[in-house]
Amino acid sequence: MIRDITIGQYYAQDSSIHKLDSRTKLMGVLIYIVALFLVKNPWWYLLLFVVILALYRLAKVPYGYLLRGLKGIVILLIFTFVFRLISTPGIPVAQLWIFTITGEGITKAISLTVRIALMIIGASLLSYTSTPRELADGLEKAFGFLEKIHVPIHDMAVIVMIAFRFIPILIEETNVLMDAQASRGVEFEKCSVWKKCRNIFSLLLPLFLSAVRRSSDLAMAMEARGYSGEGETSRMYPLRYHSGDRIAYVLMFLFLAGVIVMRVVNIY
Repeated sequence: MIRDITIGQYYAQDSSIHKLDSRTKLMGVLIYIVALFLVKNPWWYLLLFVVILALYRLAKVPYGYLLRGLKGIVILLIFTFVFRLISTPGIPVAQLWIFTITGEGITKAISLTVRIALMIIGASLLSYTSTPRELADGLEKAFGFLEKIHVPIHDMAVIVMIAFRFIPILIEETNVLMDAQASRGVEFEKCSVWKKCRNIFSLLLPLFLSAVRRSSDLAMAMEARGYSGEGETSRMYPLRYHSGDRIAYVLMFLFLAGVIVMRVVNIY
């Protein structure tokens, strides 16, 4: 499962989505998430799912890549579903040990689980189509006005960039550790769930130490190059809006306006 994690990794392609300005893609993800929390009817979840699939097709990101990424959040989705299922009051339909399952609980558990899955799928498209540098620049440019009220947007953008750069590094490090353990006879695939969890937990300490060592090396490298986090930083590829970005903004705001109007008049 760990070897299949693709969330947070850049997928290089020559597509119209990749060519969009990172600020446009940030706004698109924000509007998509807002729409997810506004809709209530399950048929609208299906529509949003079709929309995100169309965007993945437009970005030339394989659906298999998307499914591999979802494997990393299966435990989160299962926990969310079970917790919502047993904690929602309503008309009882079944009894499981000391827990009562209600009709409302089933409906809300499915709705919340689907919403989280769609939200992660949508946010993942942002990382698949934007490099960490583009994400950091877009975040800094889009929310740079908050610097006037002393919100450290530049520092936050640098943290986001470093975090995204570390994701593939840590995944690669985990795979190396798993291969080293497997060569010593440790089983990660064909064993019980309890044993698999125990074997994976044995990787946490060396992985943590490796992350600390890499973070220390990165901090020393940034300091040696005179990074202070102050002042305007130069960019090799400055962000610029193009005609595709303008078209994308028009479509996004029309979509959001439609969702808000239907929400107000209670169409769904």
